[in-house]
Amino acid sequence: METNDKLLKDFFSENKKEIADNGFSNRVMQNLPETADRSWIVWVFAAIGMAISIYFGLTSGLLEHAFSIFFKTVPYYYLIAGIACFPLLGTAGYYLSQNKSYAF
Repeated sequence: METNDKLLKDFFSENKKEIADNGFSNRVMQNLPETADRSWIVWVFAAIGMAISIYFGLTSGLLEHAFSIFFKTVPYYYLIAGIACFPLLGTAGYYLSQNKSYAF
């Protein structure tokens, strides 16, 4: 299998033909329409989902029960370390939201 791959690769590299572009690719790229920025959709659905989750958590009493168990069993220095990570997570989230190298 490797021999066939090598033979094919050698054949195609030896018989490679270049086609003149004459600026065609640049003209096509300049005439493509602008893509609309739809990154706001992520934030809207995230806010709606968080609001629904908080609403159901508060109305069912599940959130109060979970917090009462959580604060009784977790040491306070874990909570402080977790709260100290919020600025780091916020900065990373802001950086990723501003980085436009990905496409939706």
